[in-house]
Amino acid sequence: MVLIISITAFLLVTILFVIDTAKDQSTTSEVSTYLSPFESETFVSHNYSASVETVWNAIVNLASYNYWFPGIARILPIVKTDRYVHRYSFDQFNFAPGSLLTIKNRGVFPSGKGMIASATPNKKLEMVLQYNPLHKEYVTFDLASHSEGTTLSLTRKSYGPFSFMSVWGFDSSKSKTLDNLGYMIPAEDITSEDKKEVDSKSNDASDNLFEDRNLMAAYLVNKTLDGDANIIKSTVDVYARGKAKALLIKINKGTAERPPMPEAGASAPASTQAAAPQGSNDAVLSKEDTIAMVVNKALDGDEGPLNELTDKVLRAKSKSLIMKINKGTAERPPMPEAGASAPASTQAAAPQGSNDAVLSKEDTIAMVVNKALDGDEGPLNELTDKVLRAKSKSLIMKINKGTAERPPMPEAGSNSNDEKPTNKNDEILSETEEDKFARMVAEGIKGNMEEINSLEDKILRGKIKAAIVKAKRSS
Repeated sequence: MVLIISITAFLLVTILFVIDTAKDQSTTSEVSTYLSPFESETFVSHNYSASVETVWNAIVNLASYNYWFPGIARILPIVKTDRYVHRYSFDQFNFAPGSLLTIKNRGVFPSGKGMIASATPNKKLEMVLQYNPLHKEYVTFDLASHSEGTTLSLTRKSYGPFSFMSVWGFDSSKSKTLDNLGYMIPAEDITSEDKKEVDSKSNDASDNLFEDRNLMAAYLVNKTLDGDANIIKSTVDVYARGKAKALLIKINKGTAERPPMPEAGASAPASTQAAAPQGSNDAVLSKEDTIAMVVNKALDGDEGPLNELTDKVLRAKSKSLIMKINKGTAERPPMPEAGASAPASTQAAAPQGSNDAVLSKEDTIAMVVNKALDGDEGPLNELTDKVLRAKSKSLIMKINKGTAERPPMPEAGSNSNDEKPTNKNDEILSETEEDKFARMVAEGIKGNMEEINSLEDKILRGKIKAAIVKAKRSS
């Protein structure tokens, strides 16, 4: 009976393996597999045109494994802490041998567990990943630096009667693991000066084949699928390269079809001017205004100016700000005017000229709330005072819910000197941390949470909210 079950299981595995190998295979990596009844091993090697530090940072970023590592829906760290919000936070995770992980797989099995076995920076990373109660793998990443970039090798070993699960699906998806990782690693120019001069001529020739970047991306995709693995990496146009990589991922997943091969057309010397829609006016923009401009355009759907920024520092800051805005931890900056200089950026929150200088806080809130309700959110977004901006947004939400009434619009020339806002500001600025803590706790007990929620100090904000809860419980 046992022999019959074993033979049946072996035949089933063989059939599934044959079906898997019959699928479309397209990978630029070096692959190999080994399978025995109680042991299996897969090997994948890939070359990246990037430094070994860049590749290392990509493989130690455990939060992104769900994008490129097959079988993993999410990896969560296990952090021993009393605070619940820190238990599964990579910010509090100690990336060192012996650190434990929780693995959420894509199958029907419950969550698995993992552990970092060893970690030698820029050289080797070993992990033990147990996806489910039946399947456990020993994963090893080996990095080797050379003159043209970095070679990354991935070895996955499995033992026991269910070791075949490491090989199952290898040809269709698992062999493309490092290929998919390459889409998350930016290509770097690490060639020698002599080779740069030779390659620049061929790069210019290929980059100027098409005026339309969509056609350029289609050309790169077709060349890559035909076997030219280096054409995307050698393309100077970052925007076309990004579109091509995204389309390749969709094609490999089966969610998109291969585009037709475009015919060579006119060159596109004007492609380098996409990041300068305002002509010569961009030359006088400050760094802050440049970041604000590309961030606003990217949020509106035009990522061309962002991708074509030559300053890597500005490009990194812009991408970081976009991520913060999408997460809700930062506000969208105001769009700089075409002819505005950098020092005038601080005056964006004064749409009424010098009259805004004498407006009280209440009048300022009433003004921006009324304008926002009328469809003009510019004054609201351009408020430099975070407390006023938070109070204004809170009031807008209450008005939309029907729990508050719309305030009257203040007159253009009205003063509110009797309230003496400067004196109040001086008092707030001069108060000690203990006084500030006591004042905000008292305000929170009354229900005024706007100023508390706008605090940038997360530790202080947490202490204040905890004190408010304790005070309400004791009362």
